[in-house]
Amino acid sequence: MADHFDPADQEVGPELVVGNDTPESAYIPDTNGDPEGAEKRAVQANIQLPDWYFRKHALNDFGKPVFNKAVADGIMKVFDAKFGTPMTYNEEKREDEEKYFDSQCNQIIDGQRVLLEVDPQSTGLNFLQLCTRTWSEFASICYEYQDAMSSITVAEDIPDWLIQREEKMLQLGRKARLLASALDNIGHDFGLRNIEIERFRVEKAVQDRLQRLAEYNYNQHADASGKVKQDMNTESTAHMKSIVNNA
Repeated sequence: MADHFDPADQEVGPELVVGNDTPESAYIPDTNGDPEGAEKRAVQANIQLPDWYFRKHALNDFGKPVFNKAVADGIMKVFDAKFGTPMTYNEEKREDEEKYFDSQCNQIIDGQRVLLEVDPQSTGLNFLQLCTRTWSEFASICYEYQDAMSSITVAEDIPDWLIQREEKMLQLGRKARLLASALDNIGHDFGLRNIEIERFRVEKAVQDRLQRLAEYNYNQHADASGKVKQDMNTESTAHMKSIVNNA
């Protein structure tokens, strides 16, 4: 029997090496240092959405659908590039198309003049809102068309819905320019201090449209079962504490 124990005589197993990277499974939210932030992050983690949703929309800190600011900024760049540009005509039919455009513009002006006989300010505000909304829709659909086309490979056929979107984009471009041209001719009759299509109002209309789309797509595609389970667990814990406190 040995008189002493020498660790050097023992069999040595494999060396335990600690890596430089911490695996995601080891991450624990700092609920003590940032309890509110941890709660907000937990809400987002428990809401499942398709990847495309985050290309178009976003979620706020509380997991609620909101518009994507990068998308809104991209749309406004399209507006800045398009606003004030003239109609594009077929060179072979330019004269006829220009006459038809002017004829339609005059029809809009004549229709507005009838409405100006009573409360011209309200008529003017309504017309300005129509101009603003139309330009926001035109810039938005231009951006969406460009975004969709950029994701299609050369070998792919353009889908029918995108062809329809292209047609609508061209029609909205014509409508937006018709309204802008009519406003230039009749705006001074509205009795308003400002008769311009203002950029910040178009931007607000763009953001409102994107917000509606974010909420719609969230309601259609969000899987919030994880959040519901978390909320139920929280409510059960709160109920248990109230029962214990009142026992």
